[in-house]
Amino acid sequence: YNMDKEKSLLLKKWMYTSVSNATLDDLSYKYFDVKMCPLGLAGLNCDKNCDPRHGTSDRDGKCICQSSKWTGEDCSIEVEEDLKLYPDWEVYLAYGLFAINTLACLLCFVWVHLKRETRLVKMWQPFFLKFILLGCFVSSASIIPTTQQSEGDGPVYGCMVFPWLYCIGFSITLGTLLSKIFRVYRLFQAASRAQRVTITARETLLMIFGITIVDVAVIAVWSGVAPLHWKRTITSTDHFGQPLSSAGYCTSDYWKVFVTIIVAWHLVLMLMASYLCYLTRNISSQFAGEAFASFVYLNLLYPQQPNLQNLCFSYCHREQISSYFIVFQPSDHRC
Repeated sequence: YNMDKEKSLLLKKWMYTSVSNATLDDLSYKYFDVKMCPLGLAGLNCDKNCDPRHGTSDRDGKCICQSSKWTGEDCSIEVEEDLKLYPDWEVYLAYGLFAINTLACLLCFVWVHLKRETRLVKMWQPFFLKFILLGCFVSSASIIPTTQQSEGDGPVYGCMVFPWLYCIGFSITLGTLLSKIFRVYRLFQAASRAQRVTITARETLLMIFGITIVDVAVIAVWSGVAPLHWKRTITSTDHFGQPLSSAGYCTSDYWKVFVTIIVAWHLVLMLMASYLCYLTRNISSQFAGEAFASFVYLNLLYPQQPNLQNLCFSYCHREQISSYFIVFQPSDHRC
């Protein structure tokens, strides 16, 4: 504004000349504009590759990936979706524990059969001992279906096999113990009244069958109405909606209803067994085997809570499948 007219005229001539011969543009590009590498190139001298589909170069020449789905210096390496599947070592561990449990049940079964004529085994009644071993084997076999998994939406048939094996095994084991304690209770009650009563093996089997059939009926309805099925849910995505991680789990529309019914039925059975154990507390274990029965019964009672929690754990914490699997394993080996 206060510049000399001659100097102002010379400055205007210089600016006009600079614009007309592109000198001003060169100066602006050199000192003011940010130089970006062409699409598909990166590096300080734009001599490196940068995947044009997934990345662009920044002002420092670094190839920046547009999505966390892609990585690498040139954004050409696709990041695999985290499916949260069981690691192989956990699956092998489950098979190993089941094999150990099966071997233990088999050895016990053979021992009971070979020693069935001895006084000690007769006192504990081989019939009941073999049924307890059968129930333990069936219940512990439920660990095998839980190792089944799918990278997609299934099908995973092990989802519905698990409650079948667990509930039937539990009913056989607890039903056998319950029928044994009830049998001894009736015999000694009759003896206290100077009465004679005969309880046949058929009656005992009917009691075990009656207890088991309730579980079978509930699971059968569950399988027919709303069976457990495998479902995979996306847990995280990039800003383009591409999945980065997902979790698969077994679920159904009415699983809470059926689990509640099964839990209630098992609690009723355990309360009945507890009451009978209390009534027969004064009977010598030499006749009743009540001490042994109580021990096995309490061993069943303790893992029941974790198992019931596991049915819900797989749904509520399905994004942490591996931790669910580890929690589940110990509670199904109790022979």
